Amino acid sequence: MKPFFSVIIPTLNEEKYLPKLLNDLLKQTKKDFEVIVVDGNSRDKTKEVTTKFNNILDIKFINHNKRNVASQRNFGASNVQGKYLVFLDADARIKASFLKKASKKIIKDKGLVFIPFLIPEKRFKEYQILFDLFNLMTEFSQNLNKRFSLGGSMIIEKDFFLLISGFNEKLFVAEDHELIQRIAKWGVRPKFLHNTKVTVCLRRIEKEGWLKSFYKYFLSTAHRLFIGEIKDRIYDYEMGGQLYDKKNLKKAKKITINFNQVKRLFNRFLKELEIES
Repeated sequence: MKPFFSVIIPTLNEEKYLPKLLNDLLKQTKKDFEVIVVDGNSRDKTKEVTTKFNNILDIKFINHNKRNVASQRNFGASNVQGKYLVFLDADARIKASFLKKASKKIIKDKGLVFIPFLIPEKRFKEYQILFDLFNLMTEFSQNLNKRFSLGGSMIIEKDFFLLISGFNEKLFVAEDHELIQRIAKWGVRPKFLHNTKVTVCLRRIEKEGWLKSFYKYFLSTAHRLFIGEIKDRIYDYEMGGQLYDKKNLKKAKKITINFNQVKRLFNRFLKELEIES
């Protein structure tokens, strides 16, 4: 019998963080799921830590020749049996009731795309109000011309995902937002799982600092709003758990802001306001 969920996790050097998520999956009260780890040829022990769960989880480890989150997710989706795809980042955390709550909502609402709300790690609980705002603003954006997602954590009906050709692998970043934008053209509106949450690891912000991280988010958002989807490398961005070793965290670079780029985007924003008024 085919599983209800296929959990797809793209990885690159995630030996430290991946076991925590796999343990969360092991504790799920709903057992009707499989796990597919799609790895971009890690150089650490990502494969070894995955195989330790072979006899206790329905899990499969797949090597992929591209180190690209969108490509790894798409490749994983083509190698699964489940009716619904659950995309999770390797450093995400979920509660034991996550899949059970999600399945109840899916069966009740009979939707095609579901987006769980995000919460920060406990040690960053003071930022919960920012996450609440981000969650609500993203949900509200579904009423606008430009729609946003809440990162790569989402649940999509497999046949529909394959029909629309999955994530756009040609984008530099924000492939999750573009997917939500594209599904709207099919007349599909995502449903938000307010009580089914994913805990977000803030390791990238911890490494780069809040200023640089929000600068990048500002550029990405402004680019999507006023220029279009992000195909070019508009700032430095790398994938891989190796970036967050303690020795690498100490080597975090100082922020270098491209003020000319910010100025161009700001001027574009002002022109948009003039047009609307």
